[in-house]
Amino acid sequence: MKKKLKWVGLGLFGLILVAVIGFLVWTQLTYGPTEEALGYAAEATEVDNRLEFGDPKSEVGIILYPGAKVDKEAYAYYGAQLAEEGIFVAIPSLRLNLGILDIDAAEPIIEAHPNIERWIVAGHSLGGSAASGFALENEGLVDGVIFLASYPISSMIESELRVLSVSGEVDGLATPADIEASREDVPSDATFHQIEGGNHANFGMYGPQDGDNDSPLSAKEQLDETIAHILNWL
Repeated sequence: MKKKLKWVGLGLFGLILVAVIGFLVWTQLTYGPTEEALGYAAEATEVDNRLEFGDPKSEVGIILYPGAKVDKEAYAYYGAQLAEEGIFVAIPSLRLNLGILDIDAAEPIIEAHPNIERWIVAGHSLGGSAASGFALENEGLVDGVIFLASYPISSMIESELRVLSVSGEVDGLATPADIEASREDVPSDATFHQIEGGNHANFGMYGPQDGDNDSPLSAKEQLDETIAHILNWL
């Protein structure tokens, strides 16, 4: 009997080990940046495994959490364009490429840049949910949240955080219905904008994504519209 239990225990341990290894391998199968994105990433300064754009003494700083399993370089266009408007932008690498496992990724960035007066956290997809978690735990330190095809990790109704939500009309992952439902979890003065023809993957520059719908827009077209609304909201 003891021998049988021993083999059962070893079998369960083996299954758990295989599952853990499989999960770790899965997190490393990321969506890489396009060549165009790499060109913009070359404009950044890399510090402590994050990309930084613009003047670290800017009045406003944005910390952008990448989407799940998407390399940070895929979001470099935001940094390059917003830096031209006088905004400091930092894009961190996230633990195991999942924002939900690295909600506090913004903390060391804020600590490293004490001259910035106003911080906004932003994120694409799961990255936006993670960013909202950080903002909710750090009201006063953070002024607002920008959701890119995303929604809060928990209710923000009682918070005084400013909120901008930009979504895509044909997004197959953060669907229009999902975004509409998220209105119940953000302050009543939140700003929502839906990009006509926009999808999920075009909030970055990394090519098509599993489960998403095709878009008539290029990534750059969708990003330009997104950035214009970010600047207007700021």
